Amino acid sequence: MKNIKYKIICIIMIVALIINVIYSDRTVLAKTKKLSLSSTSLTLTVSGSKIVKVKGSYKIKVTASKKKYVKVTVNGKKIKIKGLKKGNVKLTVKGYKNNKLKAKGTIKVKVKAKSTLESDPTAEPTATPSVSPTASPGQPSDETIAYDAGDYSINKEHSGEGTFYDPEAGGAANLDDFASKNNLYTAAMNNEDYMNGLAGAYVEITDKDGDKINVLIADRLPEGAKGDIDLTRTAFKTIEPEVTGRMNITWKIIPLPTDGPIQFLWKPTSTQYWAQVQIRNNRYPIKKLEYLDAGTNTYKELPREEYNYFTASDGLGSSGPYTFRITDFYGHVLIEEGISIDKTETPVNGKNNFSY
Repeated sequence: MKNIKYKIICIIMIVALIINVIYSDRTVLAKTKKLSLSSTSLTLTVSGSKIVKVKGSYKIKVTASKKKYVKVTVNGKKIKIKGLKKGNVKLTVKGYKNNKLKAKGTIKVKVKAKSTLESDPTAEPTATPSVSPTASPGQPSDETIAYDAGDYSINKEHSGEGTFYDPEAGGAANLDDFASKNNLYTAAMNNEDYMNGLAGAYVEITDKDGDKINVLIADRLPEGAKGDIDLTRTAFKTIEPEVTGRMNITWKIIPLPTDGPIQFLWKPTSTQYWAQVQIRNNRYPIKKLEYLDAGTNTYKELPREEYNYFTASDGLGSSGPYTFRITDFYGHVLIEEGISIDKTETPVNGKNNFSY
């Protein structure tokens, strides 16, 4: 009889333990939310990089299923993912508050090979111009780098809301004077698209009635959802009456209609030890800017600031003149030689531009 009672008590305890474990797991799962990410699936090229943004106030930690394929850098709410080697990798993104896991998400990354890269994917590329430095403006590239523009492929349509505003001097991309000089309409782009490298892009906007207008992205719209564009009042009125206020639009990237070469605009405080330079008059959005390090004969990439300047925080290695390699979103590459620092805020002309 005692043995029967003992067995019954043991069974009850085991059942209670199982229930407790299940309940605890469900409690943990219920408290762990799905992390809101700007993208959960990416395609990169080796040495190419993209940024994924996290919504919500979390401390972010990222782990990769295969570390050899990507390099991940977390800066606040931004996750920068750089391709290292061809292959597929899964990133697990965790959001913490007060050292407790509160949200979790995943990003699937596919890394493609880059046609101009040698067997060592982390090696700095040496000079391989796809356009001769002496070529005339508008001459087609001999080669292109195999960049996948993804969401920003040429002529791919995006949708969002169009609004208008009265801009103040000093748009986020620092292109107001360039737009004014070239009689270009301007607009502010939502934060996500802007920060993905579309500062200075030229886009065609189509309204609900099929009316079109071309604008230069010269400002940032922090509160806008992905796809939204805030046109200047003047630009808005060319396709819609002000009373409309807000409308559905589609837009796509198109080439800037210029026959001139690209331009370099230097910050007046630039020296060989620290410098900032902006690229202007480029037909397509800039993917990457590199300078040729004379000491090592390799190109080094310059990071881009949100105000549309590229920064050489450690300097440019010599007093110049300098050689730059500029790559657009579609793999067109320009090599520009003999570019010197100009402290007068006068644009320095190159010799080439991306081919149409």
